[in-house]
Amino acid sequence: MSLYKQLWLAVIFLLTLVFVGSVIVTSLSAKTYLQQQLSMKNSDNATALALSLTQQDADEVLLELTLSAQFDTGFYELIQLTDPEGVVTILREDTQDTGDAPDWFMKLFPIEVEPGIASVMKGWQQVGLLTLRSHSRFAYAELWHSTQKMAIVFLLVMILAGALGSYLLKIILRPLENVVDQAKAIGERRFISIPEPKTLEFRQVVKSMNNLSERIRQMLAQEAKRLEKLQREAHVDKVSGLMNREPFMRSLDAALHSDDVNSAGSICLVRLTGLMGLNEKYGHTFVDSMIADMGAGLNSIVTDHSRSAACRLNGSDFALLVPRAIQADQAAKEIQQALRAVLEDRSIDDDVPLPAAASLYQQGDTIGEIMTRLDSSMLISANEGISRINIAAKGDISLTSVREQMVHWRDIFDHAFSEGLFSLATFPAIGTDGGLLHIEAPVRLAWEGELITAGQFLPWVNRLEMSRMLDQQVVQLALQKIEETGRPVSVNLSVAAVVEPSFAEWISEQLSVHADAAEKLWMELAEPMAFRHLSGFKLLCSRVKEYGAKIGIEHMGHQLAALGELHDVGLDYLKVDANFVRDINENTANQNLLSNLCAVGHSIGVIVIAEGVRSDEEWETLKEIGFDGATGPGIV
Repeated sequence: MSLYKQLWLAVIFLLTLVFVGSVIVTSLSAKTYLQQQLSMKNSDNATALALSLTQQDADEVLLELTLSAQFDTGFYELIQLTDPEGVVTILREDTQDTGDAPDWFMKLFPIEVEPGIASVMKGWQQVGLLTLRSHSRFAYAELWHSTQKMAIVFLLVMILAGALGSYLLKIILRPLENVVDQAKAIGERRFISIPEPKTLEFRQVVKSMNNLSERIRQMLAQEAKRLEKLQREAHVDKVSGLMNREPFMRSLDAALHSDDVNSAGSICLVRLTGLMGLNEKYGHTFVDSMIADMGAGLNSIVTDHSRSAACRLNGSDFALLVPRAIQADQAAKEIQQALRAVLEDRSIDDDVPLPAAASLYQQGDTIGEIMTRLDSSMLISANEGISRINIAAKGDISLTSVREQMVHWRDIFDHAFSEGLFSLATFPAIGTDGGLLHIEAPVRLAWEGELITAGQFLPWVNRLEMSRMLDQQVVQLALQKIEETGRPVSVNLSVAAVVEPSFAEWISEQLSVHADAAEKLWMELAEPMAFRHLSGFKLLCSRVKEYGAKIGIEHMGHQLAALGELHDVGLDYLKVDANFVRDINENTANQNLLSNLCAVGHSIGVIVIAEGVRSDEEWETLKEIGFDGATGPGIV
């Protein structure tokens, strides 16, 4: 029970005690007052009546008539005259009920009044003793009606006091609600800050918790900068600021083996012709500055395309990897224009051709095949001595126009959604103890007797703007699989999950209907999408965590500088990109980087999982440096 309810019940209990006590005390006081007044009235009436009878010489007939007339007024319960020997000579008594007051009330507040007693004389001789007792029904009626009025007044006052007390309690406890929400958020790994309340005790608590949240935020920001520095030292060319050849090739290899939208795209090469001559003509300082500007231009392209990578393969060759790009010539034009702009700034663009080669890649290709195609095409472009882009094709790839391919894929998707042709594959993600963390469930499409992988059709789902429909399909399939198997299932969401407000409402409804399965549902979003649409990602996190579902970021490691922005998201896990996991057992620089990333993740209470683990050697090394789990072809 909440503190507000407890205090409210306490207030009601106290007000009820006050109400009951006030009514009882007031009624007892009124009863005592009436008893005193009746006693005085009995005494006065008995004295006055006895005096009147004495003045009439105590004639027996007059005594009888006078006492009967007095009794018939209806105000007396008893009039009795006894002779000096104690024999009752005249008796008048009223035994009827006592009027309006209920029996329980008269038993609760009995009115006990002493009768009035006076002597009736005849000269100096006592004729008898007169006993007179007024009727109590009027006193009971008056006491009953006055008690009712007092009860109504006190009840109204209690209701008013209760309403006022409730309002004041809400005002007083409002800061406490914020404190509870903040404590709950910290328990969910969302280190938020709230305004300090005016109440001294609450202010001290909030100040301490705000300091904790701020320290966590600063720690994450500092660690993010340190991780970025480690990453740059291990992966980045010092002159150009671009990725070195080895990490670039690991990125390409990870893309080719991925099972998502990044497994197909474009890759292109651009050659800075005559680099040696430029060094001799303008000097190394000039050329290094030019290459640094070229690197900055290519990095700006990388920023605009999530999961893309730019590299300086050697002194004069630059490469750009653009997942999901289905027109290789466009990617080549972008890199060519970025380099051309730097040459134009230095007025040397006429002297330096920028021949280029581009090719599409897809799941199943090998790095050797792709680089062979690019090198052959680059040789043709370079021999022509002009800034020409030569497209290297594999088989019939890119022979069909984009428009025709879009029409083809739209027809496939229309049938797939209407006929329920999507399904989920299953791959285990295990913990360091060998236990199951969850089942990874990438989506598959059954078409013409074949099972098409996500990497083959997801680029077209995005291009045709059907991502939201596919996300809904995937979530429904996952909930169904959880209900069938009882095992936790992890699914990938697209950018539509965080940019379309209606998706958050939809998934809330789904999880509320499947409440038991929701607690075993794991959902993850790619790192670039999570950081690019952080507000939408936070909204999604808050919605799904209401139902016990887990939320994480996949392909982590490319935007480590933004890690501090996750302090108030409430993540459950991070999945590190396979690019950083490749041959981790032989890569000391990446071991240091990922060890620090694990430490940062654990400091905010999230588990860290490795993607794309291919061998026992990689898995053993990952466990040693602090990973909590792994998935990939080497995990059984």
